[in-house]
Amino acid sequence: MSKKFLYGILLMALPAIAGAQAVNYSINGQVKGLKNGEVELSSYDIRTRVSQQLGTAKITNGKFTAKGHLAGAQMVSLNLKPGNWGTQFFIDGGAIQVQIDTTGAQHYDYTKYGMQKGASLKAVKVTGSAGQTDFERYQKAGAGTDREAAAAKQLAFIKQYIGQKTLSVAGPYMLNQYYLFNTDLPLADFESMLARFEGPAKQSVYFSNLQQEVDEIKAVLPGQLAEDFTLLKPDSSKFTLSSLRGKYVLLDFWASWCKPCREAIPHWKEVYARYKDKGFEIVGVTNDNKWDLWKKAMDQEKMDWIQVADEFPVKNMPARIVSKYKSRTIPLYVLLDKEGKILVKTDNKAEIDQKLSTLL
Repeated sequence: MSKKFLYGILLMALPAIAGAQAVNYSINGQVKGLKNGEVELSSYDIRTRVSQQLGTAKITNGKFTAKGHLAGAQMVSLNLKPGNWGTQFFIDGGAIQVQIDTTGAQHYDYTKYGMQKGASLKAVKVTGSAGQTDFERYQKAGAGTDREAAAAKQLAFIKQYIGQKTLSVAGPYMLNQYYLFNTDLPLADFESMLARFEGPAKQSVYFSNLQQEVDEIKAVLPGQLAEDFTLLKPDSSKFTLSSLRGKYVLLDFWASWCKPCREAIPHWKEVYARYKDKGFEIVGVTNDNKWDLWKKAMDQEKMDWIQVADEFPVKNMPARIVSKYKSRTIPLYVLLDKEGKILVKTDNKAEIDQKLSTLL
């Protein structure tokens, strides 16, 4: 891993939203390795991380049939029980055939994190879903190459696909999947692709979430007013960002467990000593959810500037304040001017140093 640390968890499936084009589906499945049990279909909202059950069906002698109605075309999760064998595929209406072999499934156990254990199915063949076929083509577009080349090929595939199938809900879904792992996608490209979607694609939750992402990216560009916040200091007293109006402020998003964050502290001590009497302040915002680890790190590092703790209001979701700045890694540095507007947002200390040298 690079010198930046990921926080948060990436999850894949999303539910449909009101206004999307409704679809009816019929799934006929065959399962090798599980004779009798139950099939559960569900969706997962990446923003709220809440699962919604869509329907169930019985597995009898290795076969099942599931029929239902969805508010719109979407990627769904299919779980086989007992055993919690899982896979995903796209439903966009009509009759779908699913052939599953439990052989070679990848088992996992997340019970120590308060989650489940189960297995990710690897031998799954889905026919009858145009969206699934297109998504598999997208996945294959980057197969067999390094990550950077794979991303370039998949992005090229998405752009071509959007140009040909502006109505397909699979388009914004693919773009959503691409962006999950390639957040450096240029904003101009992002907006250009979104502008191509029409009809069901534009009515889907995938489009809605991508548009919201674009809006949130724009909200933290240089020149924008940083959203005010109130967080707790180590003594549980409240600190409000806007109380520092009239000073240049560096927001340092860090955590006790983040090695590059802590390696940067001696540098920020030098910067703070140089500029603290010239209208400059640092606010350390920890990504620790355990205060004892946070306080232990502060005792060891002996930082003289303001320290506050970010909040985790929703289980398994990223911290509230750092997530607003659209970075999935820390350290993250945000420099604000005297009015609270964003001057620089970066993971590079040198960019902050350069800006401060011109200001102070």
